[in-house]
Amino acid sequence: MSDQAEELIRLLKDSAIAMTLRKAVFSSPRHAEQEILRANVRPVELRGQWMLQFTTQTATQQFHQNLPASEAAEELARLASKSFRNTHLTTDVAVFEARMSRRGKCFLRKETKTPVVAEPVAATHNRKRNYLIPEGVPCPFLIHTGVMTKDGVVRANHSKKFGQINRFLEFINDVIDILPSDRTIQVVDFGCGKSYLTFATQYLLTTVLKRDCRIIGLDRRPDVVQTCSGIVAELKLANLQFFVGDIASFSSDSSVDLVISLHACDTATDDALAQAVGWKSQIILAVPCCQHELNGTLSATSLAPLTSFGLTKERFASLATDTMRAALMTAAGYQTQIVEFIDMEHTPKNILIRCVRRPDRQQNETSENALQEVINLRTQLGIPALALERQLMIQSNFAQPANASDQTVNIDELVVGGNPERSHAAS
Repeated sequence: MSDQAEELIRLLKDSAIAMTLRKAVFSSPRHAEQEILRANVRPVELRGQWMLQFTTQTATQQFHQNLPASEAAEELARLASKSFRNTHLTTDVAVFEARMSRRGKCFLRKETKTPVVAEPVAATHNRKRNYLIPEGVPCPFLIHTGVMTKDGVVRANHSKKFGQINRFLEFINDVIDILPSDRTIQVVDFGCGKSYLTFATQYLLTTVLKRDCRIIGLDRRPDVVQTCSGIVAELKLANLQFFVGDIASFSSDSSVDLVISLHACDTATDDALAQAVGWKSQIILAVPCCQHELNGTLSATSLAPLTSFGLTKERFASLATDTMRAALMTAAGYQTQIVEFIDMEHTPKNILIRCVRRPDRQQNETSENALQEVINLRTQLGIPALALERQLMIQSNFAQPANASDQTVNIDELVVGGNPERSHAAS
C-alpha cells in the first residue's frame, strides 16, 4: 500500500474514532461486477451513542447500516481500500479528496477550503435533523417565500414544506460529484410553480457548495413566473431565471446537466423525462403527481377485483405508471431508482424517480431487457404504449427486443401528446 493510501486509511479511521467525521462519500466502484455503486456516510446519534450511518446504493435499492465508531472505522477502511476508487472526506478541520488509479496508485489531496465548523450530530429519533439549510439561520429565499421569519424561525404552517425542501436537497447533494466541476452546471426545473425547490437548488449549489450554476425555472402561469422573477431581482440572483412556457415545447440553448420536475401533473412528468433524455442530462429528479393516463385506459375488469374499486384502481395505476417510467428510463441509458421522497405523513405523493446517466460504454443488454419488461407488462394489462414510451421511441429510436409482442410501438402511427398542465401547490 502506498504512503498516500495509508494516509487516507489513517484519516478515515481517526475521524471515526475521534468523532470528527462529518461526511464521507465513496464512488467509482473498483470492479465492474460490483453491486454496490456508491456509499454515503454521516454521523447520527442513537440512544445517546455517536454512530456512523452507512447508506449504500445499488442500481435499484438503498440500504442503511448504523455502526459504532470502532466498527465504522474498519468499514471506512474497507470501502476505501477494496471497494471504491474515489473518496471524499469532510471532517471538522478539513476536506480531503482521494483517487485511486487503475494501477493502484493513490492520489490524496487536502482541499484549500475553510475548515468545516463542527455541528451537532444528526439524530434519527426525537431530535432536530441536521439539515443542509439549518433551522434558526436566516435564509433569504425562505424569508421571501414565507417559510421563515426574518430571524430564521421556520413558520409553523411551513414546517412540512421546510422538511420537504431539505429532503430534496439531500438527493441533489448525494449526486453532486456526478455533475461537472470544470464548468457551469446547467439546471432546468420543469413546472417550477412557486419555486421553493428552484430557489433551494440555487442556494445549495452556490451558497453551500460554492459551485457555478445557471438555473432556469419554467411554468405555464405568468403570475407565478412574475412573482419568482421579482424575488430574483430583489435578492440579485444573477444565475437564476424564470420563463413562461410548456414543458413539451421548451428548448435549451445548451446541454442541461440536472433536470428537476416536482409534481408535474399526469403526462407532464413524461414530457420532462423525455426532454432530459434528449439532452442526455446527467441527473434527473422527478416526483410525479396525478397519473390519469393509465387509470383511464384500464378497464374495470382487466385485473378484477384490483381494478373494480375506484381507490385501488387509482393507486395501482399510479404505481404501475411510475414503475414503467423507471424501467423506460433504464432502457434509455440511466441507472434508475424509485425512492421515498418524504414521509407519507407529509404528503401521499412521496415517490421520487432518480435517474443517473450511465456512461455510453455501459449501455448493454440492460436497456433492451428493461424495454422488453415494459412491453410484457403492457401486454398483460392489455394497454397501448403510454406517453413516455411513445416519446422516447420517437426521440431515441429504441432497438426493438427480438421477442417483442404485438404491443410493440409502431413509430409511424404514434401521436405524441399529453396534458402539460402542472399542479403548482406541492403538498
